[in-house]
Amino acid sequence: MPFTFYNTLGRAFQSFEPLRAGQVGFYGCGPTVYNYAHIGNLRAYVLHDILVRSLRRAGFEVNHVMNITDVGHLSGDNDEGGDKMVRSAEERGKSVLEVADFYTKAFFHDTERMNIIRPNVVCRATDHIADMISLIQRIEQNGFTYSAGGNLYFDISKSPSYGELALLRLDDLKAGARTAVDEHKRNPRDFVLWFTK
Repeated sequence: MPFTFYNTLGRAFQSFEPLRAGQVGFYGCGPTVYNYAHIGNLRAYVLHDILVRSLRRAGFEVNHVMNITDVGHLSGDNDEGGDKMVRSAEERGKSVLEVADFYTKAFFHDTERMNIIRPNVVCRATDHIADMISLIQRIEQNGFTYSAGGNLYFDISKSPSYGELALLRLDDLKAGARTAVDEHKRNPRDFVLWFTK
């Protein structure tokens, strides 16, 4: 059965051709497990579910991977504020691990009640810290980073196509429109890869 997607880069619908015939690898970002998921959070997983079911109905074998963010998620949109996991643990008098385990179970309980198909692979962020460090080191070795204020930032000026998939013209974006600008960033649109403080 033919399957089409809207290609943002080409701005048109096109037939989907997987890299491996009949097989699709799909990554969908999972929850940060510091609290119960609300309906706005769960909407994303309904959309993932629709995509997975549609691909399978079209005859594809789908390997759906989802992460669980159980560490290092800041409360602010501008790389600031406290870690949501740590704050939740302190409020509840529990360890971060206890909070993560409780809300991970609650999340899957909710998605099961909504008849959302569980991903083939679920991976916790804390199980992949070494992988994250390795990837960040490669990005750094390729010259896409800088250090400032004790943190390591991704320098978007080193990536000319940054924002292309979202059809964003970086010159049209107003820095600080939603959040305060981090004084350590060379460009307000740069983002933190690793915090050291």
